[in-house]
Parts: sequence; structure tokens; C-alpha cells
Amino acid sequence: MNAAAVGGPIVVLHDHLDGGVRPQTVLDLASAYDVAVPARDVQELAEWFTITPGMPFVEAFSRFDLVGAVLQTPAALVRVAREAVEDLAADGVVHAELRFAPMLHTLQGMTPAQAIEAVDAGLREAAATTGLDARIIVCAMRDQPEEVSIEAIRAAVNSGCDRVVGVDLAGGEVGHPAADHAAAFALAHDAGLGVTIHAGEMDGAHQVASALDTCAPHRIGHGWRIIDDCVIEHDRIVALGPIATALRASGAPLEICLTSNACLGVPVADHPVRLLRDAGFQVTLNPDDRAITTTSARRELELAAEHHGFTRHDVAQAMERAAVAAFLPDGERAALVERVRAGWDVTPARIVHLAAREEWEAARRRGSYLPVGFAADGFVHLSSLQQLLTPANRFYSGRGDLVALVIDAHFLGSSLVWEPGTGTDEYFPHLYGALTPEAVLGEFEMTPCADGSFLLPNALIRAVGRSLAE
Repeated sequence: MNAAAVGGPIVVLHDHLDGGVRPQTVLDLASAYDVAVPARDVQELAEWFTITPGMPFVEAFSRFDLVGAVLQTPAALVRVAREAVEDLAADGVVHAELRFAPMLHTLQGMTPAQAIEAVDAGLREAAATTGLDARIIVCAMRDQPEEVSIEAIRAAVNSGCDRVVGVDLAGGEVGHPAADHAAAFALAHDAGLGVTIHAGEMDGAHQVASALDTCAPHRIGHGWRIIDDCVIEHDRIVALGPIATALRASGAPLEICLTSNACLGVPVADHPVRLLRDAGFQVTLNPDDRAITTTSARRELELAAEHHGFTRHDVAQAMERAAVAAFLPDGERAALVERVRAGWDVTPARIVHLAAREEWEAARRRGSYLPVGFAADGFVHLSSLQQLLTPANRFYSGRGDLVALVIDAHFLGSSLVWEPGTGTDEYFPHLYGALTPEAVLGEFEMTPCADGSFLLPNALIRAVGRSLAE
């Protein structure tokens, strides 16, 4: 693995507060609050904490039970929130959204509001010393009644805390569809909070369908089991089922967590992250439970590079995608996107543009080519090639006359500019001024699938790989 491939600012969207508590902190808090622990030595406790592949769910989740037992006071939550940000900042994280379920911290009288206030205080302390101003996602739990989920979401809505930016539905999926909590997440939407739903982690693609249909999530936690609704041939996705089609069309990014998924059943090398990425799903990379699965934010990037061939451009794209998907006000999000782009410094040498075949043929006869219709058109730089499919499926569904043009950015000079939010709701570079036909290095037919959606042509993927290797 090339270490340079993962050297850049990291954006973390999926990180559980109770899954990242330092083993020493667990020992300290257990001693202070008289909670029994399976080991008194910090290394032994760390080893006990680690979830291993094949471990039964009940045994795996007992690790969370121990952490939960020591996190029943405001002081304990302040400490672990502060330490979580310190650890993430030391790993190169520039934006983090830490999630926790306040209803699980009320066993000794703390209210959900007080739990949120405590976590906010810990994040505020850490921001002052690290510069990393982490945000909060409030979780409801699938196995609890909907009225409890409503109470959790109301606590988030009424917290008055600017750091509370989103809500989540976590916990065991089997037998607990997201539809059972739809009313709770309607409250979140009404309040303008971001919504992410754990789905397709421990159960099949139908759980993703339930989340999409009833909770309208902006992001999907994990989601890797959507591969069950895809057709794979020759190591690539060649067709999408109805649920996979709906997920990709929604544009909801997947909060992929390689190590965590490996602990619960799919080895890192067998994870479909690359297949999903190349088929146009919006992929981000996240640690999930840093202490309990013994990983880190940067380690997840290393695994993507080592096992799935992610180049520096690929990793940078995942970080850019995470920045675009962050639950932040527009101005802060745009600033984060620019910080990530500048930090990875992988401005590509090529652009891909969709055009109607007739338009392109006419341009060649004229001797110049001026892309038109920015409101219904999109460019994509090659570090994020699969984003090409977002405008393709949104604006050109079912058309059979499209061509993907690979344009040499060196012909463009200063006409290549970053303009977030223009043209589509993605962050694309846009062109101003006419191009000569010689600027187009390659053209590739975009043939719609039977359902009218698009998958990237193999030849285009190979051309992109060659471009980035030059």
C-alpha cells in the first residue's frame, strides 16, 4: 500500500461515541462508578473489547453494554466526548460527526437533554484545544418503541445546541424495520435536521428499501448489503435491481465502514465497496467503532487502498464526497469542501462531460464545442468519475444518444474553475468558453440499461485509470 494514497485531511461521518472509548477510560470510570469489568489490565481489557469476525451478535454487543454502564453521568460523557475528538484530531480528521443514543444514558436519572448537553460540553472543550469542532448526531434505537424514538428525536430538536446537526436510527435491523420509526424521523425533517439511517448492515437490501420509503434519509449508514440487489459479472456490477436503482437515484451517500463490516461478517477483501463505487453509488469511508473494532479513521482509508486498489484520487474523492454530504450549514460545508480539496491536492488532468451525440457531431463540424444547458448538465473530474452517473440518471434517463467525452484540461487553462453548487446540486468543476474538438481525448457511448438507468462503460473506466496513472 502506498502511504501517500491516504495522506490528506479526513472527514468522518459515521463514528459512534460509545464505540470509541479508550480502554483506560473505561477502567477509570468503572472504578469511579463501581462497575464490574472483565479485566483490570488495560491491554487485557482492550483485547476483550475487540469484536472479532464470527462473534455472535449478543457477545459482540456486550462490549457496548459495558461502555454504556460507565456512561451514566454527565461527567463521564464530557470526558469521552473530549477524548474522542482528541483521538480523531490526532489522526488527521478535520470534520467529525459523533453519534450517540441519549436514551441509553438515562439509567441513573440523567435526562436525554442532559446527555446531549454533556456531549456538547465535551466537544466544546476539545474544539478549544484541537481546533476540531465536531458535531452531534442523535440516535434512536430500532429495538425500542416508536414513542421512545420520538422522545429521542424531540430531545435533539429541542436541544438548542448548534452542534446537533442530525439524527440516526441504529441497532439491530432484523425484525425492526425503519418503517416502525417513520413518525420520529418526520419530526427531524420538519426541524431541518440531517437524517441518516443504519440500513443494509446486518440485514438485506429490503432494510434499505424500508429506510428510503419511510424515513427519506439524506445518507445511509453502511448500506453494503445493497449488493444483494445488484447483478455482478466479471467483477463489476452490470445491472441494478429496483432497490439498488432507488438508492443510487436518491443520491444518498453510503457511510461505508470496512473494519466494522468485517467484524460482523464480510471480510475486508470481499467487501463490495469498489463495485458499488464504480457503479455510481456515493461512497464514503468511516471508522464506526474505533475502540471496539480496533481501527482508526485513517486505517479505513489504508484498507480501501490495500484491498480495493483505491488510489490517492479515489481516497480524495471519498473524502470530498463526505465533505459534500456533511450535515453543516451551506457556508460551512462549502468551506469544508475547499479545505479537503486543497489538503489532498489531487486536481485531476481530465474532465468527463456528457453530451448528446448529435450535439457533439455538430460541434466537430463547426470546429468548436461549447457545452450548454448547465442547469441540466454536469461535469465531473476524474477523481470522482462515478458522479457522472448522477446527472446521467437524473437528466438523461432512458436516452440512447449520449456520449461521454474525456476532455483534456490542459486545453482549458484558466477556463477550468471550481464553482460549488452551480449547474447541479453536486460540486462540479464547470467550463466557460469554447473548446476545440482536439481537447476531447476520447468518446464513449453511454447506453442505458433496461430500466433506463446508466452504468459506466468498461472502456471509460479503463480510460480514466490510464489518465490518472499518467
